[in-house]
Amino acid sequence: MKSTFDSRKNAVDEPVISTTNSYIEIEIPLNENISSFVYLIPRNSNSVFVVTCWEHFFDDLVSNIDQDDFETISETWPTLGELLINGIKDRYQYGALIVGEDPDYGENKWFIASIAGNISFDNEEELFGERTNEAIGIVLEKSLKVFVELNERSPSMTRAILKGIGAGVGAVVVAALSAFLGVDLDEYS
Repeated sequence: MKSTFDSRKNAVDEPVISTTNSYIEIEIPLNENISSFVYLIPRNSNSVFVVTCWEHFFDDLVSNIDQDDFETISETWPTLGELLINGIKDRYQYGALIVGEDPDYGENKWFIASIAGNISFDNEEELFGERTNEAIGIVLEKSLKVFVELNERSPSMTRAILKGIGAGVGAVVVAALSAFLGVDLDEYS
């Protein structure tokens, strides 16, 4: 699985859907070099996890966290704190930070996740219908918010996210994804 913001796999300027035995990948091009990647991972016979992959990015930040650490995280990066609480309480409707297995490598990674439920895998129209599109919007918006908060309050962390893509692309990623989502960046300042 590719990271939330990663090098483009495809040259076309529209979303590309690819399937594997374990998940469906949606590549959303942000510019000529970078795409955002969203994954649909079967949860049960009528629902999917809709996720963006954050690799091992939060390992050091939230490993063995105590109440003081959690309060610091929530004050510094409020969206991350909200996602962390939702993940702990298994509340996925508005996004959650969870650990799950990357089926490509068999190792645990961090995901910003939601669930699209009451859908059919037999019907492409329903699989990619309103419920799934809503969940995709949630995980992309929460991923954007986390990225913006990290970039504003800890630029070295966003450099780590974008390592290997190229220097100075943080603003490009934010602008492109916010335009794609139709999100006003002033909401996050």
